Amino acid sequence: MSKILTKILLLLVGLCLFGFHNTENIDTYLNELHQAGKLNGNVLIIKNGKTHYKKSFGYADGSKKTVLQEEYRFNIGSIYKEFPAVAIMQLHEKNQLNLEDKISNYITDLPKWAEKVSIKNLLQYSSGLPKIAWNTYFSKGITVTDNHIMQEIKNLKYLEFEPGTDYLYSNHNPILLMKIVENISKTSFTNYLKEHIFTPYGLENTIIIEQYPYKDKTAMAIPFDADFKEDNFKLSVTGLLFSSTVNDMANWFEQLDGFKIINKSAVKFLSETAKKGENIESPLGYCEWKDDIITEHSHHGSSSNYEGIVRRFKQEDITIVILTNQKNGNVREISDTLYELVSSDID
Repeated sequence: MSKILTKILLLLVGLCLFGFHNTENIDTYLNELHQAGKLNGNVLIIKNGKTHYKKSFGYADGSKKTVLQEEYRFNIGSIYKEFPAVAIMQLHEKNQLNLEDKISNYITDLPKWAEKVSIKNLLQYSSGLPKIAWNTYFSKGITVTDNHIMQEIKNLKYLEFEPGTDYLYSNHNPILLMKIVENISKTSFTNYLKEHIFTPYGLENTIIIEQYPYKDKTAMAIPFDADFKEDNFKLSVTGLLFSSTVNDMANWFEQLDGFKIINKSAVKFLSETAKKGENIESPLGYCEWKDDIITEHSHHGSSSNYEGIVRRFKQEDITIVILTNQKNGNVREISDTLYELVSSDID
């Protein structure tokens, strides 16, 4: 049994026996992970509407000269997929689109298959669109742009399967959702989010960056590997480089799950998956309901050496956010332990 696991068990036993506050135990656990090279990032825990724990661990970049602070932004990986989905539902609530509409109604220069793919298919990754060939681009040192992605889509002759019959998790889906939002709203996706989501709902430190490597590194956590070598891929695709803070991510989940951004039926629709099974995600990642009440909303995201997770346990009023810039593949495990610790605490 590892030293870290032993420490966790001892902390949990202590809570059961003595019922003491566990902020120090959380700090001890996370510091153990950091010292073992298993945590470099920012952590936030909110309970009953108050900050229960917040701390930064490690460095902002591979030089090890700048330490992370709470205002640093991290790429949120696949968590970004919630934003085009919510934007679509906002337009749906305004009767500006129907979820069963075919995407050819809104994007007119796609191949014939677009007449079979609905907006719902894009939301639920049941369109049949293939994965983006990221490694092909990166291995050749190509800076991937919007044009590369759209040409890839336009050159696609056949889908992987008949729309609505299966599931394939591909970034092509949210990218096309963004295009639909743009074509309906007559503005860029970035401007749409600023006007309808970021500004009205207080996501003041969430931004969409134009490219990686970043031109402006101010308050940006730069991703690096176990040897502190910074990521060197090249990307310039509008809407994919979402960067945010732990505070903004907690705010997003709490307001979304509180039905303040879109209504309850819209959130419930975005919680549905195309099929049942392991590793099948909805537009909101993993969103569980019981007796018409949302019980947990969790979304994991990674992009090269960025890795993060946000988990909202609405009925217990607990939100856990972990954003890292050194991927260790352990943020879900960490969040499980933090949930056990904080849910056992006596306020």
